[in-house]
Amino acid sequence: MNETTDPSNHILIVAIIAFYWALLGSWSQLLPRSGEDKPKRDDALTGQRTASTEPRSSADAPSDLIRKIDPDFDLAKFLAGAKTAYETILRAYVDSDFQTLKHLVGPEVLYTFEQAIAGRRDCGEMLQLTFIGTSEAKVVDALEKDGTAEIVVRYVSDLIQVTRLADDTIVAGDPKQIIEVTDTWTFACETLSTKRNWMLIATEGE
Repeated sequence: MNETTDPSNHILIVAIIAFYWALLGSWSQLLPRSGEDKPKRDDALTGQRTASTEPRSSADAPSDLIRKIDPDFDLAKFLAGAKTAYETILRAYVDSDFQTLKHLVGPEVLYTFEQAIAGRRDCGEMLQLTFIGTSEAKVVDALEKDGTAEIVVRYVSDLIQVTRLADDTIVAGDPKQIIEVTDTWTFACETLSTKRNWMLIATEGE
């Protein structure tokens, strides 16, 4: 993930990911057009909370709420896109890839990420991430209000995270330890828009 890539290839990859995410998450018929022993994770990934991720009171399960809005909503395809977005955003954050982040996260999340990236740079630190895989991704909440749909996804993933100084000194993490992390991310899109681009608007780590 730290390898140098051709800029033209990178732009193409970003475009493909953005299209794939919009396609899989598309709700074209959504509405009428009217552990103590674990290394500490990066604060920007675990502490960011730009919108409520608390469960909303409802007698319906999230999937039922979604299907009330759109009976044809394909949950499996949405989650496939959500898993792709999760890994892509994590890698972009670690790589300080603002171009990718601007396509996939909302302004408040982007601001928090920018501040954290600048803080690492000022401290002369480099964050390294080895993404092992996501063992679980499920919708835990859903909401539609004032023309905006929100879907909350809970992820359980395995990864290796290490923070190093310029001289390769490790200041956080263990390059030999795989840690299991649980994140709750909220994605949103404007339901009245003809272009349904799901953006990450909040993150919360357990």
